[in-house]
Amino acid sequence: MISKTSESVLIVSSSQTKPPYVLYSQRFYVLLIFSFLSFNQCLIWLTFAPIARSTEAYYKISEATVDLLLNWGPIIFIPCLPLTYILLNKHHGLRRCIVLLSITDFIATLVRIIPIIITTPSSPNFSRISLIFLHVGQILNATCGPLVMAPVSQLSCLWFAPHERTRATTIAVFASNFGWSIGFVISPFIVSSCDYIPYLLYVHLGLAFIACVLALLFFPSQPPSAPSAAAELLIHYSLNEHIYLYTLTVTTGGNEHNNNSWKKFVNDIWQCLTTPSFVLILIAGGLLPGTSGAWTSLYDVILKPENYTEQQAGWFSFGSSIAGIIGGLFLSFLADRRRFQHSLKTLIVITYIGCLFAIIWFELSVQSFFFDKPILPSNAATIGLSTALVGLFSGAGFPLIFEALAEIMFPLPESLSASILVEWTNVITLILLFIAPNRYKLMNILVLIVTMVCILIIALARFTYTRRDEDERKRLEKEQNQILNEDSLNPYNKCITNESQYGTFS
Repeated sequence: MISKTSESVLIVSSSQTKPPYVLYSQRFYVLLIFSFLSFNQCLIWLTFAPIARSTEAYYKISEATVDLLLNWGPIIFIPCLPLTYILLNKHHGLRRCIVLLSITDFIATLVRIIPIIITTPSSPNFSRISLIFLHVGQILNATCGPLVMAPVSQLSCLWFAPHERTRATTIAVFASNFGWSIGFVISPFIVSSCDYIPYLLYVHLGLAFIACVLALLFFPSQPPSAPSAAAELLIHYSLNEHIYLYTLTVTTGGNEHNNNSWKKFVNDIWQCLTTPSFVLILIAGGLLPGTSGAWTSLYDVILKPENYTEQQAGWFSFGSSIAGIIGGLFLSFLADRRRFQHSLKTLIVITYIGCLFAIIWFELSVQSFFFDKPILPSNAATIGLSTALVGLFSGAGFPLIFEALAEIMFPLPESLSASILVEWTNVITLILLFIAPNRYKLMNILVLIVTMVCILIIALARFTYTRRDEDERKRLEKEQNQILNEDSLNPYNKCITNESQYGTFS
């Protein structure tokens, strides 16, 4: 009953017969609002780093204090992530996370401008009063970090078709990266002198307010019906969890409610960490972004002996980040094509090898641990190109890691594998943030070694596509059942349609 080519499947063409899975246009709005909130969270987190000198002068604080305002991000991220996972997998958990994210980030931006309202920079107590509110604002924003990183692959699974998921995950992941990139450009542009810092804080407050209003006005918790078998299972997972916990609350008075959530969370983590393929991909997928992130933050120190300024190093970092976003979008489009839907391993290995060669090119163009002078001649164009290629290849592979881990651990929620990945990445970044300063030559060697090790690990890892295969099996099974039912009424009412008709970005 089913006629299938490489790009088409048999479905029923009838006004009275619905396709087995339905896509809703609201999915683009959901992704847009989530991406806007993610963009804001990272932009707000980065507020003071690009304008460190102006911040020190305006608030009369030290460089170490400015660094701490930035480092609250990974410090708070680590303990808050498990709480985010538990909330995300409650009934209507995605909407709960979005509402919490939008309100908390708005409060964070509001708190930071209170000192400007209640006192003036000329006041002798301005620095002491401001510091308290700045730390509170940055900590509140840091608690939102898990809320924008943990749901990325779960959101794409819940709302998008299987052949759209990688692109949706990539957009969700890179929205925060885009905020980081824009922050390095817009913050110095607005704060041309330290007196303009309040203008930047008001811009952040305005963006947070708009995002909060949009999220509160309309952000559905889930689509009216599941777009895939994986989404169907995800909806049933959260619903069954809700019913079970409600029953538990009624029968025990709520005493076992929290204990059960934590116990299930720990059991799910244990299941992941005892799966060899998951562990191998996790190690490589978190180690390379964490190490390269700490390494790229040292561009100004690495390039200083080559007579490049901090502003030039900042533009190199910006170009690298934008290149990573472009590379990720291109590769995710490729990974969603039917021909490459089972080629995540190949695509990741290619990006890691490309990243290795780009790093080698860059490091041969600067001073290193082994050479006091660069081996290759360089100028701003070649340095910019090499750093852009590093960002292009390292960024392109990162969203594929999210999808690969979700495939392997199916039917566990996608937020579990994403949570473990971003937790591991943040641990690596936090450790290296304490090691990296004044050790840029060591970091040059470390990033090379880590990249080569990650290539080997990915090559040895066994990739499975349980989720994709189950999606396809369920879809074909439902289509066949619909055809059989329709045949009993009208045996001639059939036609062939292309897969792209079942929802697409293009």
